[in-house]
Amino acid sequence: MPMPSVSAVYDGEQIRLLEEPPVQGPYRVVVTFVEPAHKEDVPRQVLDRFWASFGAWQDDRSAEEIVRDIYAARRSKTEPPAL
Repeated sequence: MPMPSVSAVYDGEQIRLLEEPPVQGPYRVVVTFVEPAHKEDVPRQVLDRFWASFGAWQDDRSAEEIVRDIYAARRSKTEPPAL
């Protein structure tokens, strides 16, 4: 059974998720305390680690426009390649 994960911060009293949970309804969870957090830098630190963890990019186009552009770039060309 897959175990989806989200980042969270424990402030000494409550656990606050930093992302939307990938599931709905009641779930059993496992809480792992990874490292001490400093209240002022947790969101930036977590976001930096999140964006550095995979090949994401920022784009102003909609998802549909991006997919259309990818498909267009992959189409076979009718003219021969220039040498």
